[in-house]
Amino acid sequence: MFRRINREAVKKLMIGAVVVGLSAVIYAQKGDQQKINFYLDGKVGNEEIKRGIYPVSIPEVDQGALEIKLGKKVVTAQFTKRQNASAAEADKMTYRENGDGTRIIATITPRGRKYTLVLDNNGVAEQR
Repeated sequence: MFRRINREAVKKLMIGAVVVGLSAVIYAQKGDQQKINFYLDGKVGNEEIKRGIYPVSIPEVDQGALEIKLGKKVVTAQFTKRQNASAAEADKMTYRENGDGTRIIATITPRGRKYTLVLDNNGVAEQR
Protein backbone atom coordinates (compact mmCIF):
# COMPACT_ATOMS: atom_id res chain seq x y z
CA MET A 1 0.00 0.00 0.00
CA PHE A 2 2.71 2.51 0.92
CA ARG A 3 5.88 2.79 -1.09
CA ARG A 4 9.16 2.78 0.65
CA ILE A 5 10.76 6.24 0.56
CA ASN A 6 14.19 6.38 -1.01
CA ARG A 7 16.51 8.17 1.44
CA GLU A 8 18.82 9.41 -1.33
CA ALA A 9 15.89 11.04 -3.11
CA VAL A 10 14.82 12.77 0.12
CA LYS A 11 18.39 14.03 0.69
CA LYS A 12 18.57 15.45 -2.83
CA LEU A 13 15.19 17.11 -2.40
CA MET A 14 16.26 18.72 0.89
CA ILE A 15 19.55 19.96 -0.60
CA GLY A 16 17.63 21.45 -3.53
CA ALA A 17 15.26 23.24 -1.16
CA VAL A 18 18.19 24.70 0.80
CA VAL A 19 19.90 25.91 -2.40
CA VAL A 20 16.69 27.58 -3.64
CA GLY A 21 16.17 29.24 -0.23
CA LEU A 22 19.73 30.57 -0.09
CA SER A 23 19.49 31.84 -3.66
CA ALA A 24 16.36 33.81 -2.76
CA VAL A 25 18.10 35.38 0.25
CA ILE A 26 21.17 36.34 -1.80
CA TYR A 27 18.98 37.81 -4.56
CA ALA A 28 16.99 39.87 -2.03
CA GLN A 29 20.19 41.25 -0.50
CA LYS A 30 21.76 42.01 -3.87
CA GLY A 31 18.80 44.11 -4.97
CA ASP A 32 18.75 46.08 -8.15
CA GLN A 33 21.03 48.58 -9.79
CA GLN A 34 19.86 52.01 -10.87
CA LYS A 35 21.67 55.02 -12.29
CA ILE A 36 21.20 58.01 -10.02
CA ASN A 37 21.91 61.63 -10.92
CA PHE A 38 23.84 63.46 -8.19
CA TYR A 39 23.21 67.18 -8.82
CA LEU A 40 25.72 68.53 -6.29
CA ASP A 41 29.10 67.38 -4.98
CA GLY A 42 28.78 65.69 -1.59
CA LYS A 43 30.51 63.23 0.66
CA VAL A 44 29.52 59.75 1.69
CA GLY A 45 31.76 58.97 4.63
CA ASN A 46 35.18 60.30 3.64
CA GLU A 47 34.66 59.81 -0.10
CA GLU A 48 33.69 62.75 -2.32
CA ILE A 49 30.92 62.02 -4.83
CA LYS A 50 31.24 64.56 -7.65
CA ARG A 51 28.09 65.63 -9.43
CA GLY A 52 27.22 63.22 -12.20
CA ILE A 53 25.33 60.01 -12.91
CA TYR A 54 26.52 56.88 -11.12
CA PRO A 55 25.27 53.28 -10.91
CA VAL A 56 23.95 52.55 -7.41
CA SER A 57 23.10 49.05 -6.15
CA ILE A 58 20.29 49.08 -3.60
CA PRO A 59 19.36 45.83 -1.82
CA GLU A 60 15.68 45.00 -1.31
CA VAL A 61 15.87 45.29 2.49
CA ASP A 62 14.74 47.91 5.03
CA GLN A 63 18.26 48.34 6.42
CA GLY A 64 21.45 47.49 4.62
CA ALA A 65 24.31 48.85 2.55
CA LEU A 66 24.10 50.48 -0.84
CA GLU A 67 27.01 50.65 -3.28
CA ILE A 68 27.86 53.67 -5.43
CA LYS A 69 30.22 52.80 -8.30
CA LEU A 70 32.77 55.53 -9.05
CA GLY A 71 34.79 54.03 -11.90
CA LYS A 72 36.97 51.31 -10.34
CA LYS A 73 36.11 52.47 -6.84
CA VAL A 74 32.98 51.44 -4.94
CA VAL A 75 31.64 53.51 -2.05
CA THR A 76 29.50 51.59 0.43
CA ALA A 77 27.08 53.33 2.78
CA GLN A 78 24.71 51.94 5.38
CA PHE A 79 21.09 53.07 5.03
CA THR A 80 17.65 52.82 6.56
CA LYS A 81 14.74 52.79 4.10
CA ARG A 82 11.85 55.20 4.76
CA GLN A 83 8.65 54.62 2.76
CA ASN A 84 7.04 57.51 0.83
CA ALA A 85 3.42 57.94 -0.25
CA SER A 86 4.27 58.19 -3.96
CA ALA A 87 7.09 57.42 -6.36
CA ALA A 88 9.68 60.15 -6.94
CA GLU A 89 9.54 61.81 -10.37
CA ALA A 90 13.29 62.57 -10.29
CA ASP A 91 16.36 61.60 -8.29
CA LYS A 92 16.39 63.65 -5.07
CA MET A 93 18.98 64.16 -2.37
CA THR A 94 19.27 66.14 0.82
CA TYR A 95 22.61 67.38 2.11
CA ARG A 96 24.03 68.57 5.40
CA GLU A 97 26.57 71.37 5.42
CA ASN A 98 29.88 70.81 7.22
CA GLY A 99 31.74 73.61 8.97
CA ASP A 100 34.45 73.49 6.28
CA GLY A 101 32.00 74.24 3.45
CA THR A 102 31.68 70.64 2.19
CA ARG A 103 28.38 68.76 2.07
CA ILE A 104 27.42 65.31 3.32
CA ILE A 105 24.73 63.38 1.44
CA ALA A 106 22.05 62.73 4.07
CA THR A 107 19.29 61.07 2.00
CA ILE A 108 18.79 59.67 -1.50
CA THR A 109 15.38 59.19 -3.11
CA PRO A 110 15.80 57.29 -6.41
CA ARG A 111 13.60 58.25 -9.37
CA GLY A 112 10.55 55.99 -9.71
CA ARG A 113 10.82 54.57 -6.17
CA LYS A 114 8.47 54.95 -3.20
CA TYR A 115 11.23 55.19 -0.61
CA THR A 116 14.01 57.40 0.67
CA LEU A 117 17.35 56.02 1.80
CA VAL A 118 18.55 57.70 5.00
CA LEU A 119 22.36 57.35 5.04
CA ASP A 120 24.42 57.00 8.21
CA ASN A 121 27.51 58.42 6.42
CA ASN A 122 30.20 56.08 7.61
CA GLY A 123 30.88 55.19 3.97
CA VAL A 124 33.82 53.09 2.93
CA ALA A 125 35.57 53.20 -0.47
CA GLU A 126 37.33 50.21 -1.95
CA GLN A 127 39.04 49.47 -5.24
CA ARG A 128 37.55 46.77 -7.45
